[in-house]
Amino acid sequence: MIKHAIFALLLAASGVFAAPTMVASPYPATGAQPVAAVFTVNGGAPIPCTLVAVTGGLQPTCNLVSITAPGTYTLVMTVTSNAGCVNTPNAATCVGAGSASSAPFAYSWQGSVVPTPALQISP
Repeated sequence: MIKHAIFALLLAASGVFAAPTMVASPYPATGAQPVAAVFTVNGGAPIPCTLVAVTGGLQPTCNLVSITAPGTYTLVMTVTSNAGCVNTPNAATCVGAGSASSAPFAYSWQGSVVPTPALQISP
């Protein structure tokens, strides 16, 4: 069974604002692996995520570039897996296909923190 995703936001800043990235806890290679991941913003249409290979497994990773306006958003990630079996001599362990969704994650984007400049002319 696929476990519920635990979210973290990674904010990348390199002088220019880059869209934050949402990641779920990695899925270890020894268990059921996701084959796809998507997320929704405020219950909207699913947006594809990538599955990044990390040490010992896969980590669902979602670029939040689609969030373009300051506000508070509810994000939910859903991962899916295929059915499969692992055979060993005289035994097999099988899992069914399925999906699992995270608990809602509250994300607040404040927008620019730089105040608007007030202009004046100096004599």
